[in-house]
Amino acid sequence: MVNNSIYSNFRSLFNIELAKRLLSAIIFVPVFVFSLYQGGIFLISLFIFFFIIILSELVIIFKLSNLKIGVAVYILLVTYTLSLFPFYYFSLDNNFFIFIYLLLSLWIFDTFSYLGGNIFRGKKIFPKLSKGKTYSGSITGFIAVCLFNLFLTYYLYSKIYFNLFILALIICTLSFLGDAIVSFIKRRSDLKDTGSLFIGHGGFLDRMDSFILVFFFFIIFDIHTLILYV
Repeated sequence: MVNNSIYSNFRSLFNIELAKRLLSAIIFVPVFVFSLYQGGIFLISLFIFFFIIILSELVIIFKLSNLKIGVAVYILLVTYTLSLFPFYYFSLDNNFFIFIYLLLSLWIFDTFSYLGGNIFRGKKIFPKLSKGKTYSGSITGFIAVCLFNLFLTYYLYSKIYFNLFILALIICTLSFLGDAIVSFIKRRSDLKDTGSLFIGHGGFLDRMDSFILVFFFFIIFDIHTLILYV
């Protein structure tokens, strides 16, 4: 009975929502990777573009919100993060490797959290805040990132390093919190999406919420030093 239910849930995954997620990844990831690799004006221009679009969405949210102080604090966090990130990136050795790892970890966590939540269903973490976040999804996403770390460390060093598993836990936790914070802000502004840049799949902040909080903590606490390769 349970196996039939999981199989039925697995079949229902192949819908328009999954197609939208894959499409946004196909568009977003190559652009980000190219900008990180080229650096210089490409990366700065990309983050200026991010900042303008996200700020415009946040201004709309601020006008609609009944929690303006909270939104204002988040706007300051976004401004600080996106303004300093390119300079932080340029200051690091092995910066391309570090942030490709970060980008892939975030994408894997988001994708497998979605897949796990839809396949295994189960209890929701914040039923009133976000209907899509389940314990099964978050655990699946974290396991997927740990497996990615296992593959990465064994492929690069033929060993397993505990540092990257600590980093995986930090990244997954911050990614989840970043998504939850924006979900809370939207809920207090009576909005389903932060914008309509990705047709049928939300605004730019919807796609960047987990990245922003992770980038913020990387800049503040220099978390990248947990990566043994650095």
